[in-house]
Amino acid sequence: MRISEIDLQCEDIMWFSTDLKGNIFECTSAGCGNVPEYVCRSREETEILLHYFMKKAPVITEPTLLIPAEDNDLINDAKNLASKGLYCFDIADYDNDDKYNCIATPQKALNKSDLPDDIQRLLTDHIYNGDVSTEHTITVDHAY
Repeated sequence: MRISEIDLQCEDIMWFSTDLKGNIFECTSAGCGNVPEYVCRSREETEILLHYFMKKAPVITEPTLLIPAEDNDLINDAKNLASKGLYCFDIADYDNDDKYNCIATPQKALNKSDLPDDIQRLLTDHIYNGDVSTEHTITVDHAY
């Protein structure tokens, strides 16, 4: 099932992608951030990736938080994912919905080639044309 434009306005979508170097990253849309077409085309794929990275992926490193450490779901999820080697981004500005800021980084990054084959296949065309290991803000084209 497709994630619709209305769904994006009502839901805080956590989605996953890779960069040109194979680094894996996560973005949290906050119900207003741009979400790429490759995410919107299949809610099932998005949920499989979410389940894998949140529940099955092993902890491989220490996370580094780039924002104040509060006790809330966003911070806890970012620390969890960064400890699994992912870069974590959140919507930067509700009035500038194509930009995401990096909020947590891994000390050791997970690469797409380190993933199980089925997860690699799902990420085949989930590609951001940049390097999330060096960018504090990324810009994302919207599916709609």
